[in-house]
Amino acid sequence: TGLDNYPNNTLEIYNRWGVLVYETKRYGQSGNYFNGISEGRVTMNQGANLPDGTYFYFIKYTTESGEVKELSGYLYLTRN
Repeated sequence: TGLDNYPNNTLEIYNRWGVLVYETKRYGQSGNYFNGISEGRVTMNQGANLPDGTYFYFIKYTTESGEVKELSGYLYLTRN
């Protein structure tokens, strides 16, 4: 929450094997959101739905004072 207040940011999402499946700059700006679709990395075709499972994210952003902060955690992706 609030990442849109820090447009100078990067987001990386990895699968459980450490393969990068999504990366972007300026996440949350102009409709730039993760939607669970592969960007065509090593093991998945571009545009393919990523499988259900746990993914790990790393966010870096710069505050107004120029301080670089980092956040990390996990998300669980499920398909209905």
